[in-house]
Amino acid sequence: MAALPGLAAALALLFTWREVQVAEQGQLTSRFNDAITNLGSRSLDVRFGGIYALERIMQDSPRDQPRIISVLSAYVRRHAPVPASGFAKEPKDLEQTLKRRPSTDVAAVMNVLARRPPGHDGGAQLDWNRTDLRGLTLSTWGVKDLAKIPKGGELPRTHSSFGYANMEGADLRHAVLAGVDLRNAFASEVNLSGATLLRTGLTNAQLDGADLTRAGLLETDLTGADLSSAKLHETVLGAPDAPVRTGPSRLTRAVLWDADLTGASLAGTDLTGAILADANLTGATLAGAHLHGAQLSAADKSLQAKVISGTVTDSANLANADLTGADLTGADLRGVNLTGANLTNADLRGAQLTGAKLTRAKANGARGLPPSAGPR
Repeated sequence: MAALPGLAAALALLFTWREVQVAEQGQLTSRFNDAITNLGSRSLDVRFGGIYALERIMQDSPRDQPRIISVLSAYVRRHAPVPASGFAKEPKDLEQTLKRRPSTDVAAVMNVLARRPPGHDGGAQLDWNRTDLRGLTLSTWGVKDLAKIPKGGELPRTHSSFGYANMEGADLRHAVLAGVDLRNAFASEVNLSGATLLRTGLTNAQLDGADLTRAGLLETDLTGADLSSAKLHETVLGAPDAPVRTGPSRLTRAVLWDADLTGASLAGTDLTGAILADANLTGATLAGAHLHGAQLSAADKSLQAKVISGTVTDSANLANADLTGADLTGADLRGVNLTGANLTNADLRGAQLTGAKLTRAKANGARGLPPSAGPR
């Protein structure tokens, strides 16, 4: 009988704890409903309150994070849609173009999503497909962090997670993405022309048909990414003269079928095992690039057929490409146009060169190039 008071006290404590839990859940529900109501306000200040209230709820209640991600993603799609007619025309005045930024509330939502702890996403997808995010700045690095980097110093390694994000058809012209993880992102036909990507992770991302014209991809990982039919006119993927120390970008096993890399800078870039059949590399800078086992020929269509539906008809165009010191060991260069290319000190041991065009190619110090293949 002496145990009964103790049991009663334990039951009372249990019921009290349960009542507290119910009260807390009721408060969270009320806070969530109030935040959603505020998002629909005409007042920008009230909408800001709703955005940051949802961020606080994510911190207090991780299990509510998936639906908050869905709500905030829908907010971006609603408030910053790409016009039904397609991407807006840019002003002829470059200064006006560079001043274009997302609205302050949309930018706030994107940064709230960047700060969230991704471990509580619960399978929720960050979805801003066909949104107008021109000029967006998204970074986990604060101004103080960047200010501490000495000239020639190394960039920070922190990352905000946007893995598996849906950004198909989004307009990100002149955006700055620094330390952003976009691995496995769905980004078909995304417009990243003029954008700057610093230490951005795009491993296995779907970038087919993407526009990366004059974009700067510094130390960006594109391993296994699908860049078929992408536009990379004058794109910079390796910048040894950058104001901060960056390593080369990685395109290991990337699919660049039918990609246009005219005038692109790929100095030091890792293209090991990349598929470049039907790619246009006219005038591209590939000095010091690693092309070990790269497939630049369309003679063997079996591998491309597994990745891309359709038929490959032409081989890669490397006319006038700068391949000084490039690692081309074991590369498939059958039928590739290397007219006027600079192969000085390049390593071509084991490369397949049947039908390759080497007219006016510079090959001083090149290894593995048969005497009959072209001039030294």
